[in-house]
Amino acid sequence: MDSTKNSISVKLQNSNPVTIKNPSGKITLYAVAANIADVPATIIAEKSFKQSELPFEIKLDLPKDHYKLIKPAVNETDPIKYYVALEWDSNGDGTVGKGDVMIDFNKKFPTVSLGNNNEVFVLQAD
Repeated sequence: MDSTKNSISVKLQNSNPVTIKNPSGKITLYAVAANIADVPATIIAEKSFKQSELPFEIKLDLPKDHYKLIKPAVNETDPIKYYVALEWDSNGDGTVGKGDVMIDFNKKFPTVSLGNNNEVFVLQAD
């Protein structure tokens, strides 16, 4: 793992038009050892955002030596899997769920790579 890569860029994009009434949301970056099954992922970074249209790009800054935060513990040379989660009450009804912008897991799992431009597909949940 190259610990000099200290940020990750994620582009949220959609295939179909979406309506955004509440621009405030949050994206969370998780990490987990890629060679261990059935362990919970660790939150590495979170960032709140305000966006009124898609697509948009967001940059997450990582803590220095972020791999030391990952539980169960990993070594700097261990393979790490990173992914993002989205929490966005985009329809402004006070809860995250039906009618909100969410990650489209059918299109692609939101796995991301450090130091790369990453695409995450979203949709308006039914």
